Amino acid sequence: MKPEKRHHIEEAAALCGLSVDMIVRFIAFEWITPADRQHPAFDEEDIARARLIWSLQQEFGVNDDAVPIILHLI
Repeated sequence: MKPEKRHHIEEAAALCGLSVDMIVRFIAFEWITPADRQHPAFDEEDIARARLIWSLQQEFGVNDDAVPIILHLI
């Protein structure tokens, strides 16, 4: 089985089209939980989740209070 590729926070932010600060914000809200918080590394699932959160907020106007509810339902 091939090991899953992990991306450093700067690379993950670039792949998502977001700033590092936005990724840090998502981590602070615990919407994204990297395995190691000291040296965050993100897999493809984390990146997809960050893109989804950004899309929910930007395209659908979802506020911070509703994000965890929607993520739980998905």
